[in-house]
This record gives sequence, C-alpha cells and structure tokens, in this order.
Amino acid sequence: MSALAFLGLQPPAPSFIAIGPFTLLGLAIPVILLGEQLSKRVGWLARSNIPAPIIGGLLVALLLLVLGEARPGWITLNGSTANPYWLWPVLPQWDFSLPNSTDVERPLLILFFTCIGLNASWAVARRGGLPLLVYLGLATGFAVIQSVTGVLTALALGENPLLGIMSSSVSLMGGFGTSAGFAPEFQKAGLEGAAAIGIAAAAFGVIAGGLVAGPIAGRLMAKKVHAVEQTRPLRPTSIGDESDDAHGFLVEAIQLLRQGGSVLLHLALLLICLKLGAFLSIAIQKAGITFPVYMGSMLVAAVARNVHDASGARWLVSERTDAIASFSLTWLLAVVMIDLQLSQLAHSALPMLAILALQVLLIAAFATWVVFPIMGRDYEAATMSAGMIGFGLGATSNAVATMRVLARRFGPAPRAFLIVTVVGAFLIDFTNALLITTSLNLFR
Repeated sequence: MSALAFLGLQPPAPSFIAIGPFTLLGLAIPVILLGEQLSKRVGWLARSNIPAPIIGGLLVALLLLVLGEARPGWITLNGSTANPYWLWPVLPQWDFSLPNSTDVERPLLILFFTCIGLNASWAVARRGGLPLLVYLGLATGFAVIQSVTGVLTALALGENPLLGIMSSSVSLMGGFGTSAGFAPEFQKAGLEGAAAIGIAAAAFGVIAGGLVAGPIAGRLMAKKVHAVEQTRPLRPTSIGDESDDAHGFLVEAIQLLRQGGSVLLHLALLLICLKLGAFLSIAIQKAGITFPVYMGSMLVAAVARNVHDASGARWLVSERTDAIASFSLTWLLAVVMIDLQLSQLAHSALPMLAILALQVLLIAAFATWVVFPIMGRDYEAATMSAGMIGFGLGATSNAVATMRVLARRFGPAPRAFLIVTVVGAFLIDFTNALLITTSLNLFR
C-alpha cells in the first residue's frame, strides 16, 4: 500500500494536463519561434507569406486535436482570465475590482488595432491625392461585394449567413487580425466555431492571394498601354527591404527595448487610447449596437494622431507604432491558434471552401475589369490591381511581396506602392470594420 493510500489520499491523475491563460501566453512564444524556423527552412512556406505564428500555431492546434481524439480530456485549455491587473487597460472601469472573465489575449488584440488607429494619419493619406481616395473606394466597394456574395452563398447552401460574412470580408479583406477581433462577436451572434472558421479562411486567403496576384498582374502587364521600360531595381519603400535575419519575434522585442524612451512614450499614449476607447465601446454597446471591443480604442487613437499632426508635433513615429503593432499581433495570433478548436470546423468546412473559391474568382475579375481600367490602364494600374488581390485576399504583406516582384521585372511604381500600402495597411481596416459591424447587426 502506498503512503498516499495509507493516509486516505488519492494520487493525482498523471494523464491530466491543464493549460491556464498565462501559461498559454508563455507557450505562444516557443510556438512563434517554431513557426519562424519552419518558414525559413521550408521553401514553399516562405513563398506563401503565411505568418510564423499561424504556421507554428496550426501545428500545435493539429497536435492538440489528435491528442484530444486519442485521449479525450487529457489536455485542457483555459484561455479565460479575470486578472484585473492584466485586463485593466482595456476595461471600462478605473478601479482594480475583479472583472468578468475574458480571453487572456484581449489586451494584445485591442493594442494591435489601437496601433492601426494611431497610424491613421490624414497627412500621410492625402499624399496619394484623388487616386488614393478612388482606390480606397474600390477596396471598400469590393468589401461590400465580398459580404453580399458571402451571405448569398451561405444562404444558398443552407448555412448561417454569418458564415458567409466571416468567410469573406472579415477573414479576407480583414485578414487574421480582424478575424480574431470579430470572432467573439460572431460566436455570441450564433456562429459556432467562429474563431476557427476565421483563421482557416484567412490562411486560405493568404495562400490564394500569393498564388493569384502575380499571374493576374502579369496578364495585365501584357495589356498595358503606357508601359515604361526600366532596368534599375526598385526601392520605393522600406517595406520588405530587410533580410529575413532582420525580422522575427525576438529580434523585434530587442529592437523595441533598444528604443526604450520613444517606445515608452508611444505606449503611454496607446494606454490612454485603450482606456478611453474601452469606455467609448461600452457606451455604444449599451445603445444596442453590436460593436467590436477594439473599435472604440482605434477611433480614439485615430483622433489623437490627427490632433498630433494638426498641431505640428513630430514625436509620434509611425515606424515605432508599426513595431509595437507587429509584436502584439504576432503574440496574439500564436495564442489564438493554440486555442483553436479545429473539431468545430467539421460542419463548416465544405460550405466555407465554396464561399472562398467564389471570392477568389470575384477578386480576380474585379481587379482585371474594374480596378485596372479605373486606375488608368497603365503599369501602375496593373501593379495596384495586384495589390488589391494581395490585401483583398489576406494581407498587405502579400500585396507588397507581389508588387516588389513586379517592380524588379518591370521597374519602379512609387505611386502604386504609396497608395496600396496606405489603403491596405490601415484605411481599409476602418471602412471594413464599419461594414462588418453593420452586417453583424443585420444578421445576428
């Protein structure tokens, strides 16, 4: 007889592993590093431009799915916390009383979108002039098309219309961050497995965007009527110029530490925007409007940025905000991926694939027959068409990667790079978020 049995105690079950919220945050870091190594060493993964936390996190999510099927209950994940000190910046309260339990990654989520708001500078946007506004209108118009066709396809297949929205404008035009941000609202509105659906659709979009944008642009190049021959390499923007060794989660963390004073100044302003935005979001929600938790902070940050610019101040640096946004999004996506419930995709997989296939065909047609003619039928227009496919199916990084390939072959397209990066990086997030919020209120 064992000593525990002699004392009347039961030994702990050795087969039970419980992963709590802050363990989940810590576990996300090696998962990110795993994804980075796989992306560097596996050629097709690098070419697909899939974010490292998605690669590593998907492997872990698949492993957890297999283990869960083999030994139900062996590993449990609990990503919810009520820790008032961790959640305080994004709570509509000034004290440190215990809040309702919520996802541990919520501060990272809201911080990322608040960074987007802090970079929404009208002074930068107006440099693109009328073509930028036209291009933003086209991108917003296509986001509407995505939502409408997504809903119609879902209804035709006998599915929840929310599946159509999540598999179109949320995950494609919005990307991974928007999918993660809106998933809780879609879950509450009745779409089971919203997070898993959004992440899966966004991953599909990133891969499809990387495969489709280049060939479409190449075909448009053959039609262009105002081509300019260039032989020198393009360097219109710093985006994508650095080597792979200059990137990575730990590298970004070290760079932020080295820029300590400036980073702390930006974080202080972001904290103010987070807190004020929490009160704004809850006020709008109390009015009966479905409103994602991050929108309030994003709007407050956009106002702060433009007040800063209008006053002639120069201490806000977009590159610093970008670095904070990249760090928080990488960490956020890893946590979301680990916590995915892939088994919830079983029912929605085929309808989701049908919706996504239609979206790829639609954006290819839209870029060819709408964007290209309206933006001028020239080389820059063809480059902007490729950019539209890139961020319209997944991510601005996809768009820039394809545009750089075109630029190396055909020459500089500085206007296209400015317009695509400004619209794809933050302006479309504003208009698309408003569109998604409207759609969610219609179909909840």
